[in-house]
Amino acid sequence: MEEKKLAPDASSDKAPKDLPSVPGVYPAHHKMTQAEVAAKEAEREREKVKAKWEAKQAEKKQEERKKAEEDRLKAERDALYRDLEGLDYELLSLSSYPSDFEIESARRSRLGWFFGLGVSVFLFSSSLLNLVHPWVGGISGGIAFVLWLSHGTGMMKFLPGLSSYPELLAKRRRIKNQVTEYIQKIEAKRGFIHRIYPLVHHNPRLRARKFRRIALMSKEHSLMSNMKTLHDVALYYEYLDECRNAAQEYFQKEREDQMLSNLDIDPNVEDLEKDLDEANGQENDDQAQEKDQDAEKETDPSDPELKISDKSLQAADKSVLNPQGEGEGGQPDAHQDEAGAAKQG
Repeated sequence: MEEKKLAPDASSDKAPKDLPSVPGVYPAHHKMTQAEVAAKEAEREREKVKAKWEAKQAEKKQEERKKAEEDRLKAERDALYRDLEGLDYELLSLSSYPSDFEIESARRSRLGWFFGLGVSVFLFSSSLLNLVHPWVGGISGGIAFVLWLSHGTGMMKFLPGLSSYPELLAKRRRIKNQVTEYIQKIEAKRGFIHRIYPLVHHNPRLRARKFRRIALMSKEHSLMSNMKTLHDVALYYEYLDECRNAAQEYFQKEREDQMLSNLDIDPNVEDLEKDLDEANGQENDDQAQEKDQDAEKETDPSDPELKISDKSLQAADKSVLNPQGEGEGGQPDAHQDEAGAAKQG
């Protein structure tokens, strides 16, 4: 079976001469000139340049959006840090919350009030029935009247009253409700304390695990459900107090950096001081090493001058040990022995 030619060659005699000259469809019948080739190359170059320009513009827009987002977050954090100064720390500190000792004292005073009033009324009633002396009944009646007046703590506060104990209990409940509502107002829907946790860079105490725990609960919107005791409220107050100190440090550093930038000074002065300290320490180390090397050279046993001095010292030692000219090994010299024998003869 003969194969069918879809695009006949231009040199073929059988190729039809009335085919249209369309680039890309019948390439055998279209030849590009140098001008067309140059125009096509120029168009490609323009497309490359345009693609690079578009990529740069896109990157620039991304950087601008990123910078705008960072500025927005910084402004939002600064606003949150400034809100720390306007919080009611007196309420959160529970300074006016009645203690257990006050509650117990009020309860005992209440029992004493009931006991004293009961005894006074009993003696006064007994005096009316002539069971006790009238003077005792009169005194008991006066005491009962005074205790009755002390029923309202606003009238005679220096005496134990009946309403002090329930008032303290009511004050406790009121403060608890106020603190709970105030914390709910602070946290709101988005949470609060987890959004100010970046202050940990300015106060290392915020790195404690107890503070991380309540910050995580604030982020998960489970803080109020887990705040059940006064210890949790005290921990919340301690966290805010530490954040307030860190915010003061943060704004102080911002003002210092702004002053340095206005004076055209690099704000990283601390890093410069560290580099200077490291350079001074390196110089001191080099000087100490040079001193050690000099000391080693002075005591080097391979020095020829030291060897000569050692030999002279050894000779001096021998002359001191052998004043009579003894030979080596402590033996007397032979010439001295012959002189001694001649004298004896």
